[in-house]
Amino acid sequence: MGFKPKKKAHLIAPVTIKSSDISIVIPVRNNQKGIELFLSEFFKTQNLESYPKEIIIVDNQSSPEITIPKQFQVAPLSIRVIKCSKLGPASARNMGINSAQGDWILFTDSDCIPSESLITGYLNAMNGSIGYAGNVKAWSNDVLSNYYETQEILVPLKVIEDGQMIRPEYLITANALVWKKALEKIGGFNETIKIAAGEDIDLGFRLLEIGNLSYSWQSTVYHDFTHDILGFIKRFIRYGKGNKLVSQLYSIDLTPKPFIPNKPGFINQLLSTLQYVCLIVGYRIS
Repeated sequence: MGFKPKKKAHLIAPVTIKSSDISIVIPVRNNQKGIELFLSEFFKTQNLESYPKEIIIVDNQSSPEITIPKQFQVAPLSIRVIKCSKLGPASARNMGINSAQGDWILFTDSDCIPSESLITGYLNAMNGSIGYAGNVKAWSNDVLSNYYETQEILVPLKVIEDGQMIRPEYLITANALVWKKALEKIGGFNETIKIAAGEDIDLGFRLLEIGNLSYSWQSTVYHDFTHDILGFIKRFIRYGKGNKLVSQLYSIDLTPKPFIPNKPGFINQLLSTLQYVCLIVGYRIS
């Protein structure tokens, strides 16, 4: 993207943490089914030793309200729903941060599903960075889901520093772990970004000004992407709008450019063209 962080501080986070130091924060709007799938897979894939301190579900004006079925209310893990009346994932995540008791915040979304390595992958990745970008794979095996995965749509772009170190250029909150002290220092998410696009990029940029970001490839979530082309179109128009917001905040040119799909093929070429067109539309109408 071309963002060059100007260091205002250099925070160094702990290099050893426990799973109980982590609070999981999930913003949600009108996705009770997604929350139940997340919790169902969480208890299938995680053992007691890898439980976080808590799971905080932030209900962002859902109708009907999000609830936690009794079968998921399992001691000793605290799972709670809090309500956020300010619309937008940035506001919802900030409320989750403020309510969290853990020293680290693991952000994910209501359309994500945990793997066995969701938490343990982060524990093994600690190196003093203040934020970590986890891995995101597709939950399904349809054409669109395979495209999202091969294009690494929800994996931050890679930046090479000092000729060898590879770091994420920002974070994507489908799967990211951030030190709470760093979040507090930068004031959390920018709530002027009301849509689900760009708010996590902006957060990553500001975190880079006070510390380092790293990848945690072992930590994986699966994303339940929409399977219809209309959902695909809406997603990338929204991402185009988010890129425009970020470009205005940082005075950088994020105008979408045509690209070749990572995996060759006629269908992927069509989808990459459609993705580009949708990004352009979103960028220009913002």
